[in-house]
Amino acid sequence: MHKPALLEVEGLVKHFGDFTALRGVSLSVAKGEAIALIGPSGSGKSTLLRCINVLETISAGSIKVQGQPIGYRVAANGPVRLGEQVLARQREDVGMVFQSFNLFPHMSALDNVTAGPRLVRGQSAQQAARQGMDLLARVGLADKAGHFPRQLSGGQQQRVAIARALAMEPKVMLFDEPTSALDPETVQEVLNVIRDVSASGMTTLIATHEMEFARRVSHRTVFMEAGQIVEQGPSAHVLGNPSSERCRQFLKGLTGHSDISNVEGTQHAD
Repeated sequence: MHKPALLEVEGLVKHFGDFTALRGVSLSVAKGEAIALIGPSGSGKSTLLRCINVLETISAGSIKVQGQPIGYRVAANGPVRLGEQVLARQREDVGMVFQSFNLFPHMSALDNVTAGPRLVRGQSAQQAARQGMDLLARVGLADKAGHFPRQLSGGQQQRVAIARALAMEPKVMLFDEPTSALDPETVQEVLNVIRDVSASGMTTLIATHEMEFARRVSHRTVFMEAGQIVEQGPSAHVLGNPSSERCRQFLKGLTGHSDISNVEGTQHAD
């Protein structure tokens, strides 16, 4: 029996002027499923995630979380964007971690994590602090609660950003190339945290160039190119024996070897 879809994207189109970034993308994600989004730079991975998080306006199509339209209502002449108050409430259900950490530089790690629950959800300072410390411990940074972003490594800042997103108790977590801005030595510490988040049952979409990580963590891998989904399926199959020649070429290009069964992660910006 298939799990019901938590996230449904149907016929998503996104234009930037004359450029079409997404060309009718449809994707259904079950509750607790981990999806890896792979593909060359400019393939539409980041745009797809930003549309799901209502950071970009969509040109056509629909996005639903637990059956409820996100960002827009359907009208005869196309999607109509909802009001900002409704959008802010909906964004609580969709956490997002970006390539750049986007932490508030004047706030400590703990204050970065607790700001959302206090200001948006009205949690008391004590309740938010307790939850914040639990989350910082979860990402291995309880001892850095009082540190400011400038005092943290890139990997530590990204882990604080993950804790901040989790603090809003989202229904789905989006990761947009979360290791692309990191020193190679700190990549694994962030990937380990994302692995633990996925293993906890959180529904996750991860745009990544870390192929070995995608193989081990994601249930399904989606290969995109030119704003379309070219191939999707179980990660072991897509990453080990892809059906499409284009996906095969992409994976071979990451290593320069014809043997794609042992593709190791490399890093590129999207």
